[in-house]
Amino acid sequence: MDSPKVVALSEASEADSERLAEVSKRAFDTDVDVGASGPGGPQGYDSAAFYTRSLRFLGCYLVLLGDEPVGGIMVNVGGRHGVVERVFVDPDHHRRGVGSEAVGLVMGRYPDVALWTLGAPEWNVRTGRFFEGLGFRQVGWEHSDPKIRGRWYEKRTGDAEAIMPIGSLKEGLSNVIVEGKVAEKSYPRMVRSKKTGEALTVANAALEDGSGRIVMVLWDKQFEVVKVGARLRVENGYTNSYSGVTQLNVGYGRLITLI
Repeated sequence: MDSPKVVALSEASEADSERLAEVSKRAFDTDVDVGASGPGGPQGYDSAAFYTRSLRFLGCYLVLLGDEPVGGIMVNVGGRHGVVERVFVDPDHHRRGVGSEAVGLVMGRYPDVALWTLGAPEWNVRTGRFFEGLGFRQVGWEHSDPKIRGRWYEKRTGDAEAIMPIGSLKEGLSNVIVEGKVAEKSYPRMVRSKKTGEALTVANAALEDGSGRIVMVLWDKQFEVVKVGARLRVENGYTNSYSGVTQLNVGYGRLITLI
């Protein structure tokens, strides 16, 4: 009798990009069965070049079942905060515990992370149940894609606090994660991008918690999302200074409306 195959992780290399893209396409195209409007997936889901580029910025892993690559996981870890950017398993191995085991293994590789977060489209009924089964809970809505609203989940795995007090923020920080209430918001104004010349909308909001208040810069669609009185989280933001005033920016991070 054959021994059961063991789920394992292997750090991905450029040579694995084609396989990652192949399995990713097969996995995400099945989302049409759980609420997607048609076959497809997130940015670059079927592109080997995308996975090759991602190796430079993210922790990228092959999910192995025995010696067979059957999935992939991408994580972005900074300090005590980690984001599961993408996880997928070949549909031939769905509902066999492979994905659950793989997520547990990747989290085990980063023992200093106290807060894990991840997201899923609102329409995806399968992914929400999967994450909740792993101990994640929905804490808000994520707004990076203007076409869809994303459920945002977290799981706390350590005693340390990953969320920073607003009063501790200073100029020049990166990988900032804070929560606060929107106390006020300015009217928007039009500016032109120095790089492209396109017209952009910019405004400021005041975000506060029990430790202090900071000016938060809002660009374009962020202005519509941010409402006075709402509770927000910024993940992987950064701070700079303008006219001597420290400012919080979402940048390439994420803006979460907390529930």
